[in-house]
Amino acid sequence: MKKFFLGLIRIIGVMTVLGVGAVIALDQYYQNVFPLFVTINGEYCTGMTVGRVTDLLNASYDLHRDKITVQTLDGAMHELPLDEYGVTISYKPAVAEYMKQCKSEPFQWLEDFLVNSLNLGAPRIHDLVDVTVYPSYYCDTAVMAAKLEQAAWLNENLYHDENTVSIIKSATEGYILVDETRDLLLKKQAVEFICAEIVNQLTNRSGIPYQGMLIDLSTEANKKICYKSIPYTANMKDTLAKWEGIQEFQDFHMIYKFGACEEIIDEAVVADWMALDERGKLVFDKENRPILDKTLIKEYVAYLASTYNTVGIERSFKATRGDLIKVSGGGYGNELDEEAEYAFLLNAFLNRQSGTRTPQYINEAWEKGSDDIGDTYIEVDMTNQHMYYYVDGEIVIDTPVVTGNTSRNWGTPAKVCFVYFKQKNRVLRGANYATPVKYWMAVDGHIGIHDATWRKEFGGEIYQTNGSHGCINTPIEIMTELYDMVELGTPVILFY
Repeated sequence: MKKFFLGLIRIIGVMTVLGVGAVIALDQYYQNVFPLFVTINGEYCTGMTVGRVTDLLNASYDLHRDKITVQTLDGAMHELPLDEYGVTISYKPAVAEYMKQCKSEPFQWLEDFLVNSLNLGAPRIHDLVDVTVYPSYYCDTAVMAAKLEQAAWLNENLYHDENTVSIIKSATEGYILVDETRDLLLKKQAVEFICAEIVNQLTNRSGIPYQGMLIDLSTEANKKICYKSIPYTANMKDTLAKWEGIQEFQDFHMIYKFGACEEIIDEAVVADWMALDERGKLVFDKENRPILDKTLIKEYVAYLASTYNTVGIERSFKATRGDLIKVSGGGYGNELDEEAEYAFLLNAFLNRQSGTRTPQYINEAWEKGSDDIGDTYIEVDMTNQHMYYYVDGEIVIDTPVVTGNTSRNWGTPAKVCFVYFKQKNRVLRGANYATPVKYWMAVDGHIGIHDATWRKEFGGEIYQTNGSHGCINTPIEIMTELYDMVELGTPVILFY
């Protein structure tokens, strides 16, 4: 029995020694790794070294989403993703600091195990709550500066001693001032300043989460570092004085109304009214004001006339029979009064009377613009010997007629004209005839629309051998109705 107890004591002694040794060994082990029940930024870190946890957290961090914004003097915002501008991160300082907290008491790991695994006592707070740590930032200013050197926005509006002030002509704005002397970017200083600001802001972020940062170059202090203006020379001041004169000259706006169409006189148009010398340079008076070339205003009015005059032009017209016909000639249409418009425009410009203008016409159609016929008109289809009267796009008169005798070269001419005179009970006279009619509507010289009571039939091919002297012979019952409906100025389209 004695031997048994001695053996048991030896075994317990050996086991105690081994147990103590194991505990000591585990304590040594947990001096270099994180203890039980430790999570950092959501990662389970028990048994991991500082280096392993650092690598794990570094790999999970998206540095590209961290951006610094630089605001330039023009108000533009430029975002710099940190990973593209020589910035790297590491969680090692934060992880190492937390490791020190975990190693603050010997055999702490054993207490944690007993508390959390065997429910012995209240659990420790840091064993149950995920620890959040933040990275440290490291800047390679050489890479950062090289990247900034290539940025387009740091290569615009740069300072150069030869920069000056000039006046150029724009296609859409008339003459404009180009001043290359104000608030010019000092590229070298700007790059150095931005690099220093990035380093300063990032290296002072220990223990706090990253938030977007702004480097504002437009503040008074930063502007003095990154921008510089060139003093105005005597030549520059002379250019600026001329620019004031040009601005005053171009400060004129007029809108010409042509029905649904508009012609806008703005800086781009007025700029073409300035006199030029033989070298094509602007001519100024003694007060640095551009000199007006009046002939150029006359040319502009001629342009309006050539664009919007419609008398005699070829028109495309959709006939009632369905096809698209072309008719040219005739006295119907709009014809601008160029002399009146030149006088008006010159006076308005000289007195700076901007506004809206409906021009004066020598001949004026019912409608303005390219489609001056509108939707109320008389249509005479001489091939089919038929006449239609449209009111607001609807046919209200539809009748056969007889037009000029083609076999005797009296054929009614194709053209666009208009009703310019109306008379009842008129006697039509020619070289060898005098014919009374009840209703007469003159449309083009001696040609008119009238009744023809001597005719029993209308339409067909009568006009080829027994047609009129050129007029449009119309049944009396139609003329009785048509005469009172048609107003002076109504367009008349004659075509074959």
